[in-house]
Amino acid sequence: MKILSPLIVVAAFIAGCAGSFESRTADLVSYHMRLADSLEQEMAFQGAAEHYALVATEFPHSSAYAVAIRKAALLYASEFNPARNDSIALHWFTACLGLPLKKADRENVQTFITLLQRLRALHDEVARRAASTDSLISIVRRQAGTVATETRRIQDLEAELLQIQNELKRMKEIDLRLSKSRK
Repeated sequence: MKILSPLIVVAAFIAGCAGSFESRTADLVSYHMRLADSLEQEMAFQGAAEHYALVATEFPHSSAYAVAIRKAALLYASEFNPARNDSIALHWFTACLGLPLKKADRENVQTFITLLQRLRALHDEVARRAASTDSLISIVRRQAGTVATETRRIQDLEAELLQIQNELKRMKEIDLRLSKSRK
């Protein structure tokens, strides 16, 4: 009995602390969800998305988890969010697939995932093409410089050729005069 009574006291203390911890967790979740909802209403999508993501990350066993994941996914995919990030949105939409969803909701989530993957592929393709374009522009600039240099060289050679032709004419005239004077 002496050993049993301290165990009962410790168990009661732990149960009381656990209830208090759960209460504080529920209060934190509620606070962040209310804050995120109000930020979303004010169209402060970046802050709202961050709070929804915080709830989804830090409190995965809360009752607000499913809503937080869905809203974080939608807000990170929103074109009106200045912190729009397709990779983060894709992460949250993929996490949505782990939730119990209605068939229509599951199809919508899968459509979002497909579109985000296509968008990422298009962004990658645009980046590759931009790099190719930059490379081609660099090559064209080098070739334009080479062409300009060669054009100047050709002009210089043409001028030199004209001088040589003029000199040859003078020499020919001198030669003709000398040959007439010998006759």
